[in-house]
Amino acid sequence: MVIVNPEDYNLVYTDQFFFDTNVWILLFATIADYQTKDQKMYSKFLENLIRKDLPIFITSNILSEFSNVLLRRDFNQWKPKSGLIEPKFKENFVGSSEYVNSVHSINSYIKNIFSIPNIIKISDDFSALNLDNILKNFLLIDYNDSCIAELCEIKNLKLVTNDNDFKRINPKITIITSQI
Repeated sequence: MVIVNPEDYNLVYTDQFFFDTNVWILLFATIADYQTKDQKMYSKFLENLIRKDLPIFITSNILSEFSNVLLRRDFNQWKPKSGLIEPKFKENFVGSSEYVNSVHSINSYIKNIFSIPNIIKISDDFSALNLDNILKNFLLIDYNDSCIAELCEIKNLKLVTNDNDFKRINPKITIITSQI
């Protein structure tokens, strides 16, 4: 595993990238005054990838995580205002006007992500991933991150992440992160 700061990474024309959910959230979700130094660093890195037309791959799982994180954030902000004693996500929040507003915002963020000219949709290739590696790493990091590490390894993708968890395992990938 090689770990490099985004500011120090030297782009090569054959490089291919995979952005973790947390980076997409830092770049596209409305999170005011949250890790602004990291936001600027990843934004500049993204600008360089766009300028050099280097591919950034994305899976439906990343978009699912992106959406679910933002929906849960909005649900947690809505709960105290709901007037309900113990509001439930699916029973009370889903379908509410706040939920619909949240979904519209998330849809807008996703459309903005796909407006990046060098974004490429790919499958997660689960059938090609090594399940033993995923389950071994799952002991140390969450399951989705374990799948991401395995996907990046088999596809030779550089992982751009703001997550320290990947340091707990030893994937044979390059990790580009501000978390050094």
